[in-house]
Amino acid sequence: MTNKQQLNLERLNTSLQKCSTHLSRLNYATSQITGLFPLTLETYNTLTEATIGNIDQLIFRFTKLQDELGNNTFRFLLEYLQEDIADKPFRDILNTLERLKIIESADTWLSLRELRNDLTHEYPELADETIDKLNHLFLQLPLLENILSIIKMQVKESR
Repeated sequence: MTNKQQLNLERLNTSLQKCSTHLSRLNYATSQITGLFPLTLETYNTLTEATIGNIDQLIFRFTKLQDELGNNTFRFLLEYLQEDIADKPFRDILNTLERLKIIESADTWLSLRELRNDLTHEYPELADETIDKLNHLFLQLPLLENILSIIKMQVKESR
């Protein structure tokens, strides 16, 4: 293994450790509120402070995990796999990940990014929209876990 490959692997492993931490805390928050989903307006309006804290943790860790994967892990993985991504736009990187079957589709990832952006802005007067987004987030959690699992398997197989 060259020095460059070793550096790429170290950066990738560090990013994967961060992802694993975010996923672990995301799973904990989810375990605390699983019975609430799918959320309804009635349920949403009667949430306790503790439950709101767990939902906030869910959103925060989803955001951190989605950011780490999109901003670091994907690039480090493709560099480690010696894919040519230099000066490529993010959409091309997503297309490469799709081709390698690491993500389901570039469009699905972009929709997760949009969900992440939407959830970072809270508008109490738009409770129905917030509920829809939280319900959608809850359904997308296995997808993120699967992506991380595929990446770890890809790294293990390429050694």
